[in-house]
Amino acid sequence: MSVDVQQLRQSAEQNLAHDSLMAATRRLTTTRRVISTRRLTETRREAVACPLDEVRRVTETRRLTEMRRVSETRRVAKSMPADALRHELQVHQIELEMQNENLRQSQLELEKSRDRYIDFYDFAPVGYLTLDAHGAISEINLTGASLLGVERNTLLSQYLTHYVATEYYERWGKHFNNMLASDEKHVCELALQRKGGPRFFAQLDCLRLSKAGEPPLLRIVLTDISERIENEEKIRKLAFYDALTQLPNRRLLNDRLDQAMVASKRSGHFVALMFLDLDNFKPLNDRHGHGMGDLLLVEVAHRITHCLREMDTVARFGGDEFVVLLSELDTGKAESIAQAGIVAEKIRAALAEVYRLSLQQETEVVHHCTSSIGVVLFIDHETSTDDILKWADRAMYQAKTAGGNRIHFFRTDE
Repeated sequence: MSVDVQQLRQSAEQNLAHDSLMAATRRLTTTRRVISTRRLTETRREAVACPLDEVRRVTETRRLTEMRRVSETRRVAKSMPADALRHELQVHQIELEMQNENLRQSQLELEKSRDRYIDFYDFAPVGYLTLDAHGAISEINLTGASLLGVERNTLLSQYLTHYVATEYYERWGKHFNNMLASDEKHVCELALQRKGGPRFFAQLDCLRLSKAGEPPLLRIVLTDISERIENEEKIRKLAFYDALTQLPNRRLLNDRLDQAMVASKRSGHFVALMFLDLDNFKPLNDRHGHGMGDLLLVEVAHRITHCLREMDTVARFGGDEFVVLLSELDTGKAESIAQAGIVAEKIRAALAEVYRLSLQQETEVVHHCTSSIGVVLFIDHETSTDDILKWADRAMYQAKTAGGNRIHFFRTDE
């Protein structure tokens, strides 16, 4: 009986010791798993934030650390009982499997992040390119290559200057030198020539990158602004040009008249201003409508323009009235009057020729229309622009009163 009691006591003590050992083991396993999970979470964060080479370096460092820990574990294991050693190795194996799985996930996330970056870079709505210190292209995305009309691999090592429109060479050269000399952001607008296609206007946002011991690089964002430039040109034309004839309007005429007066004061040359009014315009409008009248005005604008030098200006003043500005005549008044008279007669004769007008499928209209022309000469700033226009208008009415189809020079005694 006493033997049975003693065996039961020993069995109970062994079970109690075993239960205590298992509880301690579970606590140790749970603690290690938490620590391992935290460590691997940190590894994943570092992997996503670091470049691929840095991830590999960190992974290799931790692998070496783990090998040292394994060596230490083996040394300690020699003095451990077989069951305890087996349990320790099982725990260690689970930890390694968890670490490997987390590292694989971090690697996949890093590769996905890199792929997303490449997609954003290549298919961005703007061009990205990098120039070396000599202006050669070292990197460019697909959008930039498409804007220039050349395959990306072909563009590498080519100079961006080859794609700059000729009239913008000087501007690009100054801009490039300014970029190399400063770390500030620079913006430049110029025309680029697309290979095998039309030119386009581009905005270049540029920034210099400098590293110690290395030549500088220029990062450029290339944006197609052709539509914006085209809209700005349309707005400018609406502000300064007549929509029907495309001739300068009153606002631009006044500006050029001011410039002519300044130039006259500087050079000592006379300037002539002519005021033209059509003699037989209203009957065409009344009989055939405003569409036919518009055709006549457009044809009048063409005929006057063909009679002038490139430096001269013809503007539509309003209705059927036109103004011609002749710059840089002679320094003598008599010779300047003669020069202005020759041009005025040329215009009068051109406008007196028969007009043949037709709107789409309508019957052709033959119309005869002459003009009355008033001319005034001025030099220096001896009078105001308003007075000059008023005198030319008065001379034009003198020509019209005299029967039209003639030229009249303004005289101060009139």
